[in-house]
Amino acid sequence: CTESSFVPSGAGIMSKGYLEESGSAPSVPKDSVPAPVPVKELSPEELAKLSKEERKAYHEARRAAQPQPAAKKQLTKAERREEQEAQRKAKEEKTKKVGNDEELLAELKLQGLNEDQAREMAKEMQQGEKLEGDDDDEGDGDDLSASIARWMSEQDEKITKESLRDFNMKVRWQGHVNTLPADHLGCILKILFKDACASCDLSGKLQPTAVSEKLKAPLARWAPVLEPMYQSIDDVIVGPDCVCSAATEAVKEAVQASNGTEAAGAAAIVGCYMALREDDILPDEELLMGCRRISSEHPSTVLEKFVEFLEDATEDDSDEDDEDE
Repeated sequence: CTESSFVPSGAGIMSKGYLEESGSAPSVPKDSVPAPVPVKELSPEELAKLSKEERKAYHEARRAAQPQPAAKKQLTKAERREEQEAQRKAKEEKTKKVGNDEELLAELKLQGLNEDQAREMAKEMQQGEKLEGDDDDEGDGDDLSASIARWMSEQDEKITKESLRDFNMKVRWQGHVNTLPADHLGCILKILFKDACASCDLSGKLQPTAVSEKLKAPLARWAPVLEPMYQSIDDVIVGPDCVCSAATEAVKEAVQASNGTEAAGAAAIVGCYMALREDDILPDEELLMGCRRISSEHPSTVLEKFVEFLEDATEDDSDEDDEDE
């Protein structure tokens, strides 16, 4: 497989010919059946930049490059009837259980759904359950960050509360049943933070406000998903850590990709925190908790000043509350 990028230089839709010319899909010589040729894996960021048609072509190329499974043993009519009956009974048993499975409902609630939404989703999972042998969904095998990046790129410009329900459904169908709201929130924020940093000059002197300004619109757009995700994290330590760590990881990758400076990276991290505070994703007290931990691991003058600012802000809020009482 060639090292050339999968993302087209123009805006045209990727055809089979384009994929073959770019080396992202195996070409098929005449009068021969070639062995599967690996397709270059795209990063979550590269996937996010593709159009729907390009993503479809990419996944088709990936499936075409997968080794074909060995032909199944030909079953007799009696064996087929026995297998079908076993599958039917297994599905009926699961159907009876899924609606009242408290463990499943609790897990769905952790993903940001209320009681009614969790039960509704459990019913849809029941109706959508497939028998063994059905085709896999597109995107099967993707890691969590790739699945989330693809989902984000497929959304309409306006994000609503219904988008969260759609998110949970799509993530579960992609095989990420054991992931939690903190995992989802961290992935989304990391993508947003990294995009903002990539649009800034990280090689010179950078002000935190430059990054926070870049994040205003994206955070406001995704707030209907981000806010309930954060609120559904019931651990007071995990929530702030998830949010603050997303910034440090995203900035680190952006700095490395652009050969940026350590000073610019430190400023970018604070810029991410400033944007989160302005958008009210989390309270000052919890943002302060997360920033203190990050400051101990990634100390910088600009982060220390921001921590001092948050300390003063939380003290002022506390004084105002005391006066009101």
